[in-house]
Amino acid sequence: MKLFKSFLGILFLAFWIPIYLLFGTIWVLLFRIKKLPVRPRLVWGSTPIINNKYWAAALREKGYASETFTLDFYTSINKREDWGRILSEEYPVVPHPLKPYFAFLDGIRKYDVFFLSFDGFFLKDTPVEWLQAVWIKWAGKKTVMLPYGSDSYVYRNIRSTSLIHGLMMSYPLASHSQDEIEKRVRYWTKHSDFQFSGIMGPDGFGRWDVLAPTILYLDLDLWKASARKSQADGITESVTIVHAPNHRGFKGSEFILEAVSQLQNEGLKIKLILLEKLQNSEVKRILEEEADILVEQLIATGHGMNGLEGLASGLPVISNLEDESYMLPFRRWSYFDECPLVSASPENIKEVLRKLVTQPKLRNTLGSAGRAYVEKYHGLDSCQFVFEEILAQLKGERESLINLFHPILGDYNKRKPKVLHPLVNNRFSD
Repeated sequence: MKLFKSFLGILFLAFWIPIYLLFGTIWVLLFRIKKLPVRPRLVWGSTPIINNKYWAAALREKGYASETFTLDFYTSINKREDWGRILSEEYPVVPHPLKPYFAFLDGIRKYDVFFLSFDGFFLKDTPVEWLQAVWIKWAGKKTVMLPYGSDSYVYRNIRSTSLIHGLMMSYPLASHSQDEIEKRVRYWTKHSDFQFSGIMGPDGFGRWDVLAPTILYLDLDLWKASARKSQADGITESVTIVHAPNHRGFKGSEFILEAVSQLQNEGLKIKLILLEKLQNSEVKRILEEEADILVEQLIATGHGMNGLEGLASGLPVISNLEDESYMLPFRRWSYFDECPLVSASPENIKEVLRKLVTQPKLRNTLGSAGRAYVEKYHGLDSCQFVFEEILAQLKGERESLINLFHPILGDYNKRKPKVLHPLVNNRFSD
């Protein structure tokens, strides 16, 4: 029966693909535009990464037709109202296996700029996957690449051996797909119109069109700074540490748990909360009402969305920023010198935690600086600025954005006072 179904599938594709190629080519040329309009129509997809929600909302607030269009969404952490169009809800008379093909052509009709991961726009793993960029170009539309991780990490091209090992602990099967992933990375790197890769840039892309430490932004109206300002010092009163171990190997969760356990055994009063399988609303509540310290990750260099959420909540946040081969360019040519993230590795996490647990004044100083940092660089206004600059370049109104955040040659860093904090290269100075 399985062989029979496979045979029928081959027969179906042999019939369907030539028709799709002919119809698709005609369709693309039918909806071709000569140049981008003043207000291009924007789509963010098709993988349901929560960043798409914030990016789309930021540009919609500026008056653009801007929406997410994704394969599905992660019900364990997101709600339906977080998303715009969902493939399963579209084209009700179309058989589900054909919906991705229809979605791609519908996108050509409806949108002008495609903000994509290296998964592409719905046609990943189909026989026509490699026509996506060609057809988008033929239609006069533009593509902007925004990698998120598993779409584009090719393990053998990563600079950090520790990161490779952490990824293999959390995502071992991806090591079997390196050739396919690398093929997509090379394809979209060559054919896309803009690439915005953040901290992932040095790991095998060979190209970035703007230098910034991250591509992540938050709706700061949804993330309130904690009013706790706890004076607990781990001796007279308990300090609450929070960690989200959703990618344990990648984040080094075992080292965090061990360090907390050792500090507790030494007599420090510490409560540990693990953020697992929680809706974003509950994560927000815990960060605002209960947490004193957030430990994000110890293996991968840089920070993710959870780190920004902690900073936005006015908490001291710990992430691994130890590897200067990654971090120096972002300090030198962008704004990362203002970032008050506390750097730690598996080897020193215990002592970093001890210092933060026992010094409430330091925690509060770092927490205030963290909130100021995200208000300056990671709110929706910052998101709007970056993507409108990208759109201006796509329309030919702006030259290279490579120095957009340069501390001397750029202007954006100077729009608000410099964020001050007591760290030196994200480390304690004493």
